[in-house]
Order: sequence, then C-alpha cells, then structure tokens
Amino acid sequence: MLHELAGQVRSGQIDPLDLVEESLRRIAADNHNAVIRVEADAAREAAATHPRIGPLAGLPLLVKDLARCEGSVTTMGSPFLRDAAVDLVDDLVVARLRAAGAIVVGRTNSPAYGHAAFTANTLFGATTNPWNPQRSPGGSSGGSAAALAAGLAPLASTSDGGGSVRIPASACGLVGWKPTLGSVGRNVLPTWIEFSTQGATAATVADVVLQASIITGLGSGDWLSVPAGTCDLTPARPARVLACRTFRADVDPAIEAAFEATLATLAADGLAVERVEAPSDNATFMAWLTIATAELAQRLGPERHRWDELEASLVSLLRLGDSVTAADYIAAQRLRHEVGARIDDLIGNDSVLVLPTVNVQSWPAAGPTTDHAGAVTGDPTLATNTADLNATGHPAVSVPMGFDQAGVPVGLQVVAPRFRDGLALGVAQVLERTQPWPLVAPGFTPFGV
Repeated sequence: MLHELAGQVRSGQIDPLDLVEESLRRIAADNHNAVIRVEADAAREAAATHPRIGPLAGLPLLVKDLARCEGSVTTMGSPFLRDAAVDLVDDLVVARLRAAGAIVVGRTNSPAYGHAAFTANTLFGATTNPWNPQRSPGGSSGGSAAALAAGLAPLASTSDGGGSVRIPASACGLVGWKPTLGSVGRNVLPTWIEFSTQGATAATVADVVLQASIITGLGSGDWLSVPAGTCDLTPARPARVLACRTFRADVDPAIEAAFEATLATLAADGLAVERVEAPSDNATFMAWLTIATAELAQRLGPERHRWDELEASLVSLLRLGDSVTAADYIAAQRLRHEVGARIDDLIGNDSVLVLPTVNVQSWPAAGPTTDHAGAVTGDPTLATNTADLNATGHPAVSVPMGFDQAGVPVGLQVVAPRFRDGLALGVAQVLERTQPWPLVAPGFTPFGV
C-alpha cells in the first residue's frame, strides 16, 4: 500500500495536501482516542511545499508520543511533561521517515513512559481497540496500532522495549517488527538502554519491509548500532520452524487453538515444523524486569518526590526498580547472555522459533493485563512472550493468526537469528498468502483518497 500510494504522489496523480486533509478528516471522526495531538497547520504547510520525492512521498505520519518530533511536544503520557517545550530536533527514526517523504500529522497515545502493555494515562485517558472498543489495543504503541487498524493514516511510528511493537500489532491484527537490537540506530538513549528500539508496524509485510529499509542504520553515539545493510531484511523461507507453546506458565486454550491451526498452515505450505522445549522462561522475564525497572527509576530519579502523582501501575514499577541492587542488576545481565546463547544455539543461522505473541485473552482498554490462562490464575507475568527477546536482542515479528473470544486479533511471534530478520518476515509472508487478514478492523476503510 505504501509503495503504491507514494508512487501516485511522485507521478502527480495525488496531491500530498489531499492525503493530509484525508488523514485529518479521519482523525477528527475517530472515537478511539488513538491520536492525542494534531499538527494540522504544520502538516498542511509541509504538504503545500512538498517536493513529491522519496519512497514515502507525501504520506501522512503519526508519531508515537515517546519519540521526539521537531515542532511538536513530546509528553510521554506523563503529567511531569504536560507543559514541556516544543521539540527542537527529531528522533532519528522520525528524521529518516521525514527524509523519505513522510509528513507528520499528529501524535499517538502511549502509557506514561511506555511502561505498560495497555495504552492509558492520566493526561489523555485510554485508547480503545477498533476491533472491540471495550478491549485494549495493547501497549505501549497502542495509539499507533489503533490508528493503523482504523485507517487514520498510512504510517504510524512504533517502538519496543518489552513488546511494545508486537503486543499492539497482535491485538490490532497487524504485522509488527522488532528488529535485531542495534539495527535501528538511536540519537538519544531511551529509558531502557539496551532493550528499546524503534520498529515498524503495518497491515502488510511489504509495508513493514519498506519502513525497515528506511529506518535501519547507524545512530550517532549509539554504540549498539550497526551500519545499514548489516541486517538482512529480505523475506526468506527458513530451513525449519521450531515451535514452543509459551515462555510462561500456561496459554489460553483459544490462543493455543489459533497457534496449532497456524502451525498446520505452515506445515501445509511445505515448511518443516518441529516441536521444541521453550528456551526461555519466567527467569528471563524477571531479569528483564529487574533491569527495566532499575533504569526507569534512575531516569525518573530527579522526580522522586512526585512519584505518587503517577499511575499506580507505574509507581509500583518505580518502587521495585528503586530496590534493585548492583548485584541484582549484574546477575540479570549475565542471565541475558545465557538465554541469548541458548536461543542462538537452538535456531542457528537458518531457522526460526515460533510461539504466541500473547498467552491470554485480550484485556480492558484501561488495563490491567489479563492474569489467567489455562490452569493458571493470578499470575501478572503471564500475559506476553515478548520481553525475553528484548533481553536477548533477537528480531521478532508478530503476524496475525486468529482471534480471541472477544473478537480481538491474536498474533504469532516469529523469532529469527540476529541480523537475519528476513527469516521472520518470510514466515509472515507465507501466512499473509495462505491465511490472509483484513487490512483494517471491521467497519473501517484502508487509508486512501
């Protein structure tokens, strides 16, 4: 879709201003609280003077409210930044998307500091899922994913520190790519220094690959980043598909049924599907949590006297992080290496690991996440299988594989060898062909004029 729409702009068939006006019209009519700030005047001005060049020529772009965006305000969903100054520079990914021709039309909602797997905060309220407004679009990129599922814009930025690309992609019926750590350079370190990366989310694999080709590359000062071209983004079929049912204690029967049906689809297409024991478990999640909460508490240390003004879910993470010792932090880092090596050895250089993106039925729009699945109840660590791959740095793609009992989509998570992201995208491409999904939620129209 992106290639065709931008091509019509480059050829003169479509005026960028018409695309901007259409996006603004759709945003104004939407009632899912996906977009929390509109940059109408700046967008119209950019469209009027647009050179009509670039792979994303003239395409409206929504930017997640965790990323800096020149001329806009980044609040990170926090009352501490309610009156923040206008950004003077772009985050690197925003700059690269703009350089490719995209036009920023607004900002999308996020939980405060991206701390949750639901999208709600005290500044802007909760974002609802276009597939079922009673349910969450996931988090923390839930605003962007909901906007895409409702057809509000052709582009919306997403980022992932513990699943924040993949969880919303799963819940909104989209393809969500978390790259190999380091593939997408950063010009400012995020709160979660070695976990967070910008990614790409779209309705089609081709649209994800196009965005990925634009945003990858070195970041000034980012010692984790690698040159563009290091990461192989070309979709390809893996030698084997290694399947495990979950990284957690259990998985909901409806999710598992969709997983089994999708494995059968892959096998019917000729892929070699093998069952394996899970290479990760709750110990990895707890290591991720130890590091993530410690870094969050350090980031908000200067505001310690105001922590109680924040959401209870965020305060509990801050208090946990404040209790982490140096020994705890280092032990968690060592476990990251062990689990990463285990996954490397399992998938080698030519195979992928697949499992559900989430283990549970969808949760309320304002949270919390569901804490029960199968025979397990009251387990707050149960909901997702995503943070483990932020800890190890492996690329992972969520691709639609079915629905839960509330009619909310669920995703298959495909994990590839580091810097061979194309193997995960290749499996997504197989499923796109063999069990296609809608481009938008029911009742909505794919973006266009």
